[in-house]
Amino acid sequence: MLHNEEKDELTPPTQEENTQETNPVENVESAPVVETPETEDHEEESDDTYRMDDDTDSESDVDLRTLSKEELVELVEKTVKEGELATAAKMAKEAREILDAMRQEEHDAALEAYIEAGNDKDSFEFRVDEYFRRFDAAFRDIRQKRAEQYQRTEDEKLKNLAAKNRILEQLREITENDETEDSLNKVKELQSEWKKIRVVPREHIQELWDSYRFYLDKFYDNLSINFELKELDRKKNLEAKIELCKKVDALQEESSIKKAMIMLNKYHDEWKHTGPVPQEYSEEIWTRFKAASDKVYEQKKGELDKIREKRVHNFELKSALLEKLEQISTVQFNSPKEWIAQTQAIADLFDEWKKVGPVPKEHNDSIWAKFKELRNAFYRNKNAYFKSLNKEKNENLEKKKQLCEKAEAIANSEDWNKTTNELIRLQGEWKKVGPVPEAVSDEVWKRFRAACDMFFNKKEGHFSGQKEEQQQNLEIKKAIIEELKAMASNENADEVFKQLKDVQKRWAAAGFVPFKAKNQIQKEYSSLVDEFYKKFKRNADEMNEARAMEHYQELAEMPDGGKKLQGEERRIREKIRFLKTEVETLENNIGFFSNSKTAGALIKGIQDKIQKANNQMDRLNKELKAIKKLY
Repeated sequence: MLHNEEKDELTPPTQEENTQETNPVENVESAPVVETPETEDHEEESDDTYRMDDDTDSESDVDLRTLSKEELVELVEKTVKEGELATAAKMAKEAREILDAMRQEEHDAALEAYIEAGNDKDSFEFRVDEYFRRFDAAFRDIRQKRAEQYQRTEDEKLKNLAAKNRILEQLREITENDETEDSLNKVKELQSEWKKIRVVPREHIQELWDSYRFYLDKFYDNLSINFELKELDRKKNLEAKIELCKKVDALQEESSIKKAMIMLNKYHDEWKHTGPVPQEYSEEIWTRFKAASDKVYEQKKGELDKIREKRVHNFELKSALLEKLEQISTVQFNSPKEWIAQTQAIADLFDEWKKVGPVPKEHNDSIWAKFKELRNAFYRNKNAYFKSLNKEKNENLEKKKQLCEKAEAIANSEDWNKTTNELIRLQGEWKKVGPVPEAVSDEVWKRFRAACDMFFNKKEGHFSGQKEEQQQNLEIKKAIIEELKAMASNENADEVFKQLKDVQKRWAAAGFVPFKAKNQIQKEYSSLVDEFYKKFKRNADEMNEARAMEHYQELAEMPDGGKKLQGEERRIREKIRFLKTEVETLENNIGFFSNSKTAGALIKGIQDKIQKANNQMDRLNKELKAIKKLY
């Protein structure tokens, strides 16, 4: 019977191979990973094989989605240069998806800005920047290296197959020939050489292992070398296993969980192939090795549990950010200012997202997909809004061009009042139209303003010659005021009012005065005239009538005085019609109270109102006659 440790080393190994059969040159992900001693498993796993429920490199994961374009490309380039090819290929695959999304976002943003600038969408041309070109070069490099690696692996498998067949042939010769003192050493050498040979074609694995196990079993069954040689070999095996115990103890200081577990299983693999130890130490050394291994496993498992707890907390934080993003992304805003503000809010949320760190692996893809979709939905809505806004801007441009044409059509007019009013109206419409594309905003505004300035400059030139005349009129009116002041000493009422009529006529004939002096000079004049009416006890109606005549006289002497007088005439006639209606209503009301003995006071009030209305109609009729004489 063989010792248990001798049987352990006969456990058949298998290979972890990529089963994809695609062309490695066409798809960088399809090339198989080069197998190393650290990655080889066994089909019949013994109880001392250590595994984690999650990826053992999870504590060092980098969430590529949280990196900027520059950081992402630099990390891929660094990994291609310094890291394992399998790691670089996996990272490049993830990075390509992220960079493709970034490239699309930059394309859409550039197209939007291009259209907003007033350009035609069909003429848009997007050029990727340096970082996208660098990534494409790195990706091609990885694809080429993976293809070369794949071919090297296939060549190595065939080479290893031939090497193992040579070892089997040597083992067969040893077992079939007579035993010598060197037979055991030779078998040990062949065992050591066998362990160093790794990958072989999958279809030959079991066949090779069965033959290998058969020849070793046969050799040990027939072994009859002296006991001292066997014991010496067992002592060497004991020393090797003590060293393995020390190596396992040292793994407690290893910071990388992934590396610790790879090395732990590697040491177990070496243990199996080391060979038996003296019987009295067999159980003790195995117990020590197993205890050290369990301690490393529990320690790393505890560290991984902490990482998982942190990731669960990260998941809760990212779920809260997801809710905030959903609140923003589902709202349709109504102004560019709001969209810009919320775009910054989205960017701030993404910055927070990047700071949070990884979440549990089972939630990683799903929560990122939700975040990405909501973020993309926001930008789709934003793009749709600005496209609509751009259409509205083009419509506004056409409206403002029409306003320019209208302003240009009347810019040479010399109908100063009418044209001034029309241009002011056009300016009011201009303000209501809304924004136009930025690229032509200044141009269309300058065109409209040029037409307005052209007219108002001509108008100012026209009226600048009237300033001197207005100043002369002011001097005339000042002289009239001095004349009125001198008349204050005259006590003859008839003579005063005769002179006053002449003064009023000359005052109206004096014409316009500078605008700044108009109110003050008129106020002083009216005050002096009122004093005469008060002094000689003329009633308010006479004073109002006199002022009305002055007003109509001023209107008649204006450039468009005829139209203004016609407007005054219409206003007076409308007021007379209103008064007549009111008198008729009041007279009807008197009829209601005529049979009432207690309505005397009320009827008296109505009659006073009727009288007052009749007096107003008389005064207004006089004004009508005065107006008719003026045109």
